[in-house]
Amino acid sequence: MLLGGCKPSLDEPRYNAGEADFERFVAVGSSFTAGYNDGALTRTGQEASIPNILAQQFALVGGGEFKQPLLPAGNGLVVNSLGQITGQLALSSRINCAGKPDFGIANISGNAAGMQWIGNDGPYNNLGVPGAKSFQLYSQFLGKGGSAGNYYYHRFASDTGSVSGLSSTVIGDAQLINPTFFSLWMGNSDVYTYASAGGVGVVGGIGTYDITPIDTFNKAVDFIVNGLTSNGAKGVIANIPDISDIPYFNTIPYNGLTLTAAQATALNTVSPPGISFAAGANSFVVENPGSGTIRQLKSGELLLLSIPSDSLLCGGWGLPQHPIPANYVIDSTELSNIKSNITLFNNKISAAAAAKGLALVDVNHFYKTLQSGVKFNGATMSASFLSGAAFSLDGVHPSNKGFALIANEFITAINARFKCNLPPVDVNSYTGIIFP
Repeated sequence: MLLGGCKPSLDEPRYNAGEADFERFVAVGSSFTAGYNDGALTRTGQEASIPNILAQQFALVGGGEFKQPLLPAGNGLVVNSLGQITGQLALSSRINCAGKPDFGIANISGNAAGMQWIGNDGPYNNLGVPGAKSFQLYSQFLGKGGSAGNYYYHRFASDTGSVSGLSSTVIGDAQLINPTFFSLWMGNSDVYTYASAGGVGVVGGIGTYDITPIDTFNKAVDFIVNGLTSNGAKGVIANIPDISDIPYFNTIPYNGLTLTAAQATALNTVSPPGISFAAGANSFVVENPGSGTIRQLKSGELLLLSIPSDSLLCGGWGLPQHPIPANYVIDSTELSNIKSNITLFNNKISAAAAAKGLALVDVNHFYKTLQSGVKFNGATMSASFLSGAAFSLDGVHPSNKGFALIANEFITAINARFKCNLPPVDVNSYTGIIFP
């Protein structure tokens, strides 16, 4: 009897929604909301998307069904401007041009069946549309077929405009749910497309590779936030990370040209004025856009991960004879344009969160902590390409493990703002990089 009376009793954890109502949760945004990673939209990425992870935690405190426009199982799809489909990126073992073991990264075959229209099965709770810019989230052209719209939204838009010529809008489809809570992560596509194309667009334009005008972005934030909160819904909004903290832009160092003393001396005899080399690490030589001249990279300037690796390793790229093309370079002017606009966009996002009482997720700051690594239950993850596990093979979007890390940042912000006690998700139960 004495021993039985000493048996410990374990209380089940009790979670509560605090001041929030998660019954009808809607997520709005672009590729980072959709679950796009490894260079494509895949079913496994959708299932590990930040909104889907959040919905699973919301279900602990009264959250309802969370419906996603899921793709068929398989390699997913990435659609180019011509409507051509390939699948996700995958790692393979190979022998590189220098005869050494290495990894190759290439797209594998996609699944065209994923392009079939499924809008009649909606409405959907995850309205993340890869490639969508802020002002396109309420455009009546986004759901149209072909290049006039967005292929990813066209597949699940409630109305593709086949009768009237005008499609439904992402925000309109969100309001079909009559949300009680929402997440909004927008703005990445408004600047990242310019950056990932090496600054080929313009600053203050609305083209695919342009940086969105600040006035246009500000109006879009106001329109979208006002629409999502019009019925009293609460929500969470995230800001835009600095590209300098993303592997696609920081993996190849500006001074990655390593030379011996003899090689440096030989190059100095044939190099034009202003370009010089020494033994050890040297700045790569790049083209100046549109001028036909060349120069060496400066500290702080960025090289894109899309540079063909064998061209750097064996093809002589980065030497005066073979300067790296300008579309693989973010020069100091382009970098200043990108950083200043991200700051302006983030200021607007912060102001909108304060004005409407939304939870704010500072993903920009979190990405900076990833540079030195973050731990979860003893496992360390970082922003290092491939080895860090937090980013996928495209170098821009998080891996499934990275999505889980960011979802926990969302949960922390939601708990603080709305006095909830939602538990974090187990990051280690999600996949990082899949090696061959």
